[in-house]
Amino acid sequence: MVEVPPDTRLDRRQRRWLQVHDAIYDAACELFGESGFDETSFGQIAERADVARKTVFNHFPRKRDFVSEWGRRRRAQVLAHLSDELLAQPSLDTVLRHYYTELAKLYETERAFSIRMLLGWRSLGGPFDDDPHRMIGQVGEFIVAAQKRGEVGKDINPGWIATMLYSTYFGLLYDWCKGDVDKPPFNLRKAFLQAVGVVVDGVQVKR
Repeated sequence: MVEVPPDTRLDRRQRRWLQVHDAIYDAACELFGESGFDETSFGQIAERADVARKTVFNHFPRKRDFVSEWGRRRRAQVLAHLSDELLAQPSLDTVLRHYYTELAKLYETERAFSIRMLLGWRSLGGPFDDDPHRMIGQVGEFIVAAQKRGEVGKDINPGWIATMLYSTYFGLLYDWCKGDVDKPPFNLRKAFLQAVGVVVDGVQVKR
């Protein structure tokens, strides 16, 4: 379900919109898993969700919007695993390692589906297209917090470092998509953590 602030009171119309949104998203994911991303049409999604084709477009104007929603939900799952204590502690390395470890777990758990979604998104121009890079913003916040703690140098541009991690993240993901579905070419978690280690070592203030 689409997340909303806990203090937000939804009226009946808003609740219905969220229900339809989730139904369309779930139907699309089922079809992507069964038939493939490129092979699934908006008409098929509408039929599976039992809504009008126009309704699907109202919620997801572009096909890649389904991938954006998929990514948003995954990031929300990852953040839910990061405790307030973890985010507050003075260790950028620990926070990033937890963040990317949880992401790796999600991909590894659903490797076949992840491959279909990622390759489908790439065929439509992602991830390096004009869509908002929300992951850059999230990782950037981690770096800014570390900078305020004095852990990261003040001359470091958080946005640039977050973009570096973002680019490396997707580069590794697409390499990981290669090969047999049942046999990943390498350990994704290990690769993510190696990248994190290199970046953190480069930005931390040397004591």
